[in-house]
Amino acid sequence: MLVGYICASRHVAEKGMPVGYMYREQPTNSDDSGWWVLSGEETQEYADDSSNFAFYNASTIVALDPSIAPFLDTEPPVAFERGPDGTFVEADE
Repeated sequence: MLVGYICASRHVAEKGMPVGYMYREQPTNSDDSGWWVLSGEETQEYADDSSNFAFYNASTIVALDPSIAPFLDTEPPVAFERGPDGTFVEADE
């Protein structure tokens, strides 16, 4: 599956926290998947600081949290959050 790059919070990409919330916007270019992934623990102050996010190859993020893989083909706009049972459910945007 060719996805492109995913913008991930450093909570997920560097601290290894599981993805708690993910959403997809229209991609901005051919390398961009449109996906953003967050742990769900980010504060607004954290999210407002762009240095807390970076673009990663999709395979890097899937290796950290394989549970997101089945959703990466979902067309934008869409959002998913991890429910109490650990599975992803579609979220209100």
